[in-house]
Amino acid sequence: MQLLLALLTLLPGPPAPPAVTLHRITAATYAQARRAAKTVQVPTTFPIKPLNGQFVIPTSTGPQTFRNVVIDEKAIANGHGEEETTQYTYHGFLPGLRRHVVEVAFYETSEWWLISPEGRRLTLYGRPVYGPDQQRIATICPGLEYSGGQPNALQIFRLQNGTLRPLWEVRPTSWEPEELFWVDKNTLYLKRLEFPNGREGSVSYWRLMVAPTQ
Repeated sequence: MQLLLALLTLLPGPPAPPAVTLHRITAATYAQARRAAKTVQVPTTFPIKPLNGQFVIPTSTGPQTFRNVVIDEKAIANGHGEEETTQYTYHGFLPGLRRHVVEVAFYETSEWWLISPEGRRLTLYGRPVYGPDQQRIATICPGLEYSGGQPNALQIFRLQNGTLRPLWEVRPTSWEPEELFWVDKNTLYLKRLEFPNGREGSVSYWRLMVAPTQ
């Protein structure tokens, strides 16, 4: 009996339920949900003021300086390339999430950074879409039709013990995310463009169900 119990403890348990499940819906269902959905307005303060193309975010591990890189004709003449172009935009501090929001535009791509008071940086591939409970963030980045080097991705993060942790991320190769919005803290709606066999196809609509927090 003891040997049997020991063997049972070594056996793998049941697989964990998926963090997110997708269910296909009709265009009419999507449109109805879109009309009813309300954009979450997350409180934002602006403790930092950019000056002369740069700003500094103080953190407990030291200041972080963000300085725009402008490649003009003079810079090109000195051997610099347009791909070095970088533009930082400060979007304020989120008191509830305790994060500074910085948009970064490169020569052909862009991303968003969430900077913690400790100086940790969380990279989002697109504009943050805040959940109704202000404890979750989703973002999309279409990257199939445009071959400029940005990822084709959908991300969802969840705040746990003061840290934004990845909950779910997918980088599809057969479809591209076009629009995403929350209807409640556990439900999102997704509009996506299908790419069967690598070619642009039709639009489809999906409901994403996020597993409730245990």
